[in-house]
Amino acid sequence: MRIFPSIFAVANILTLSTGRVIPRQDGNSYVGYLLSTFTDANPQVFWYLSEGSDPLAFKALNGGSPVLGSTVGTRAVRDIFLASNAARSEYFMIATDLDINAEGFSWDEATRRGSRGLTIWKSSNLVDWAEPTLTTIEEDTAGMAWAPSAVWNDDEQQYYLFWASRLYDTADSEHTGSAGLDRIRYSTTKDFVTFSSPADYVALDDTPLIDQEFLELGTPGAYARFIKNETVNQVYQEMTTGGLFGQWTRIPGYIGDNPLSEGPASFPDIENSGVYHLLLDNYEEYVPFQTSDIDAGSWEKSSPSSYPTGLKHGSVLRLTQTEYDAITSKFA
Repeated sequence: MRIFPSIFAVANILTLSTGRVIPRQDGNSYVGYLLSTFTDANPQVFWYLSEGSDPLAFKALNGGSPVLGSTVGTRAVRDIFLASNAARSEYFMIATDLDINAEGFSWDEATRRGSRGLTIWKSSNLVDWAEPTLTTIEEDTAGMAWAPSAVWNDDEQQYYLFWASRLYDTADSEHTGSAGLDRIRYSTTKDFVTFSSPADYVALDDTPLIDQEFLELGTPGAYARFIKNETVNQVYQEMTTGGLFGQWTRIPGYIGDNPLSEGPASFPDIENSGVYHLLLDNYEEYVPFQTSDIDAGSWEKSSPSSYPTGLKHGSVLRLTQTEYDAITSKFA
């Protein structure tokens, strides 16, 4: 598969995102939530559907079995993210290609000579999915490509794809030496087949970063984002009103009272304006948080009425009635 045509020559595609928040275009409102996730024991795609509009009550779909399994790369996936365009005419399931259960697995090896590709599925209806592809999105100097997320830009009719990586010196072709610190990288794509040249998005001189997630805040250019600091193994929050490439302001401290957290998944409440939810992976399972003061970053642990155990780094998609019914009909 030809991913970077003419040596990354996807000309002039890196127009900076306006960060325009996309309203529902078909007049339909959201009625529920779909959680895409995996487990350490079975690193494939699992789905959990909310009980109506309750953001804290989810039930397993497909009888508790995976809805999608990887047949490419390591044949295991982690860090599941479900992306869609504004028209909801296409959906992409993207995930880290990584099998920590493989014989002889080593985290050091996984970050030096790990997969530089993402496992990707495509659907037009959330029900019927094409076979997975393993798509290389990083350069030879990268040690891995982890924890993807994506934001659709309707003005540009393309996705902004983000992931974490660490880069080695160009002279170190075998990646045996020291690498730069983990950083957030990005690319753009219209189809998850052809990508622009990867570039740094957030790279700090003194802090390794992975696991970035965006939260749209309902007004043009307004976002929160959540990033894991790999030194302290905690997630922090930043804010902007200037779009994805605007100026970001750090909220002091870290989220939650657990000494370990990663894999943030955030989403707005569909019934209560100004209320937002955040899932944090405590290295064992997701713990839900919520806030009604996103600007202050004052997150409190939620009190779920029915929340599954053992779920890991994933994402939550708000569903229209049509989408909710289609998923229920197929997988419930």
